Amino acid sequence: MRKLALILATLLFLVPGRVGAQESRPTAAAEARQQSVLETMLIGAVASMQSGDVDNAIKHLEYLNKNFPGNDAVNYWLGVSYALKGRTAEAEACIQAAAALDTANVWYKDNLASLYLSEGKGDKAADIYLKLLESDPGKYTNAYTLSLLGNQALSEYKDSLALESFEKALVLSPDYTPAILGKSEVYRMRGNIPGFFASVNEMVQNPALNPSAKCDYVNQLLQHIDYGFYQLWRPQLDSLVTGCASVHPTDSSALRLAGSWFYGTERKEKGREYFTRFVEAFPENLDAQYLQLQVLMDEGSTAREIIDQCETIIRVGGEKNPRVMPALATIGDTYHQLGQDRNAYKAYERALKADPEYLPVLNNYAYYLCLTGKKLKKAEAMSKITVEKDPDNATYLDTYGWILYLRKKYQQAKPYFKHAMLYGGRDSAVILEHYAKVLDALGEKDLAQSFYMLAEKKKSGQ
Repeated sequence: MRKLALILATLLFLVPGRVGAQESRPTAAAEARQQSVLETMLIGAVASMQSGDVDNAIKHLEYLNKNFPGNDAVNYWLGVSYALKGRTAEAEACIQAAAALDTANVWYKDNLASLYLSEGKGDKAADIYLKLLESDPGKYTNAYTLSLLGNQALSEYKDSLALESFEKALVLSPDYTPAILGKSEVYRMRGNIPGFFASVNEMVQNPALNPSAKCDYVNQLLQHIDYGFYQLWRPQLDSLVTGCASVHPTDSSALRLAGSWFYGTERKEKGREYFTRFVEAFPENLDAQYLQLQVLMDEGSTAREIIDQCETIIRVGGEKNPRVMPALATIGDTYHQLGQDRNAYKAYERALKADPEYLPVLNNYAYYLCLTGKKLKKAEAMSKITVEKDPDNATYLDTYGWILYLRKKYQQAKPYFKHAMLYGGRDSAVILEHYAKVLDALGEKDLAQSFYMLAEKKKSGQ
């Protein structure tokens, strides 16, 4: 009966009453009934949301927001529901409205700041946290908010204020990584490179911090340095890399970082040592196995060694794993380089059985077929898939256009070469020459001659 009473009360409230001099304002009893209906329906909507029926919650909360405008709780919970459905702009508007309607409600402001952070609006979040910090320092003085404020100060080039915030955060939590990195960034901005390295090393040498996060940060740093910085600060950069590997000697990210750094900076023997440790510690790790393959290919190993390593990758990953497709493709390419076309085609068929639309294999298989002048119809069908899936790839455009040329479809071939010219085709002597031959076949002799000349210049290195 309670449910029926609620329905009747709701209907009674929604039926328009007579407008008269004595009924222009609801009585105290009517207002109480309205408030009761609102609260009951709000509780039901929040219960729906918390049980996972977010769509139903939104339906009822939108109804309440329309019929009971200006209610902070309705706006807040509607915003939370929108956020759960990924409707961030609507969520932001609703929670902003809730915070404006009840300015004393810290919970609304805190959650609005969290929403801003999830949207990448750190400046807006920092503004809220700064006000919360001032109003309730006991609750909001922590490493998280202090680091957030420090990052905001950094974005405004207020390095002294940023450093102060990060140092306060580190007093509260000495191992808090965002504060350590923020402090390092202040040193970098000030040009205090020794201070920068000292701060980053502090993070690197801390065994309690997540090794993957540390290695990711160091790797990002190494990716953004120029040759001059490398030459000047190489010992310090090396120290960061070896520090990660020494503090975490059996961590895959640390071993991969160290091997890649030393191998990539032409200290290949040391790089190989780390790669070997990586493979020995993680024989089933595909990254480790691919690094071994890269080393073999870089150092001119035999075709048999390369093929064997590819087979190891396929065994580790599984034949149908998308990550082994480069290894399957490499087997075919290696056999082709050996002049063993039958084995190459078998390898390509094996790869296409695992992924019928793997573009590198479709392109190479089609191109090598057309070089023999055989199975051009099959080659055209494969190559067509590549230009449909990746229409701005000059290599794929060249292959398809050249197959059309070989099948005497000159007019059809031309637009593919024209398009290739816009996406790097002019950098390839082969593509330039192919285009010249298509133009020649179409009787455009003068234009063909100009592309022949461009191809010759490219061959001679001009």
